[in-house]
Amino acid sequence: MHCLIVDTQMDRLNNTMIAFLEAGLQVTGTGSARVAQTCLRRSLVDVFVMDAGPMAPNDGSPRARLLDLAEARNEQLVTLLLTQDVAEDTESMTKAYQSVHCVLGHDVAPRLAAKLALASLAERTVVSGFDVEPVLPRVMPSRTPVFQSARAA
Repeated sequence: MHCLIVDTQMDRLNNTMIAFLEAGLQVTGTGSARVAQTCLRRSLVDVFVMDAGPMAPNDGSPRARLLDLAEARNEQLVTLLLTQDVAEDTESMTKAYQSVHCVLGHDVAPRLAAKLALASLAERTVVSGFDVEPVLPRVMPSRTPVFQSARAA
């Protein structure tokens, strides 16, 4: 699984990259929109984490163009946005972009963001339209154990 992280705050970018690497994902991180754009054009991305900053859906800003490109190139993309105003951006961004699974505050712990991304990845692999019975653990019937032994003569 490949994760692209775009964040202009280098300390947060580094900490987020470490958290996603420790979670087992291959990570590319950058603070540059041009580098992110090149990465999106040249490789497939499963998770896209972006500092939303001042951005409105489809406003033509570099961040909005990145999100448009990410969704166009990656069919089952999971996007996490980091933002100042979680409530307002959740409303607008989840309506405008189908890949946005989480809108998180800038102060969220990077490990929590990684866990949320992994949960979203696990959710997208569930096949819809099939009735699948849950696999329950096998319970052995309760019996008194029988011990047999043979004495050596």
